[in-house]
Amino acid sequence: MIEPEADPDPGPEVGDEDTAAATLPTSAAAMDDAQLQCLVEALLFASDRPLTLARLRQLTRVSDTARLEQALAAITEAFAERGLVLQQVSGGYQFRTHARFSAWVQQLIEGRPVRLTRAQLETLAIIAYRQPITRPEIDEIRGVDSSATLKLLLERALVRVLGKREEVGRPMLYGTTKDFLDFFSLADLRELPTLREYSELTAESRQVMSHRLGIEPDDVPQPLPEDTISDGGLPEETMVEDTPVPEPEPPPESSE
Repeated sequence: MIEPEADPDPGPEVGDEDTAAATLPTSAAAMDDAQLQCLVEALLFASDRPLTLARLRQLTRVSDTARLEQALAAITEAFAERGLVLQQVSGGYQFRTHARFSAWVQQLIEGRPVRLTRAQLETLAIIAYRQPITRPEIDEIRGVDSSATLKLLLERALVRVLGKREEVGRPMLYGTTKDFLDFFSLADLRELPTLREYSELTAESRQVMSHRLGIEPDDVPQPLPEDTISDGGLPEETMVEDTPVPEPEPPPESSE
C-alpha cells in the first residue's frame, strides 16, 4: 500500500487568515504618548498632502482628539529648529522644509518652479482679499482686461468658480482654492497678511516671500494704502499692463 506523499508546501490552515487579521493593530489607542507621537509623525511623513485632524483620527482610530493634538504639538516643538518643520496648511498638517533653506532645496526640484507674473499676482491678491468677486469687478480695480490672467489662474487651480451672482447677465463669482492655501502655506484665509503687516516685513522676510513666489525682490508689488483695497481701486503706478479695456467709440456725427 502506497502512502500519499506529503505536500511540500502546505497552505495555511483554516482560520489562520482570520487569526492574522484579528492580531493586526486596528487602533492606536493603547499606545503610550511617545509611541502615538511616532505614529503620527510617520503618517505625516508618508502623506503627500496635508492631513487633517479628522483624517488622523480615522487612520489611528484614536477618538481622543486631545491626545492627537498633544502629539502634533510635541512634533511641532521637536522640529521647530530642524530642516523640516510641521506646519498647518489648508486645514491640515504637513511637513515642510524650513524657509531659510529654500534656496538650497530649490536645486532639487526638477524643472522650473511655479512662477507668478506680476499680473497674475495682482489678480490673485484682488481675488483673495475681495472674494467672492466677478471679473468685471477685477477689471475695474486693475484698469485692464484680466480674462487671460484669470484663465491661467484657473488652470493652475489657484482660483475657482464659486457660483453666479444674481444680477443681469449672472456673472461668475471667483474665489481662492485649497491649492492657493497650500501654495502660500496658509492654514486658512484669516492668515492672509494685512497691508500694515506687509509694510512691516523685514528685508529677509521680503526675500523669502519673493523666492516663494518665484519672482525677483524688485518685482514684488509695494504695499498699498489700505483705503485703496476697501474702496475698490488701486493706484495707477501699481497697475500691470495686460490688455487695455477699450473705450467706447463716440457715435458718428450726423451730417445735415
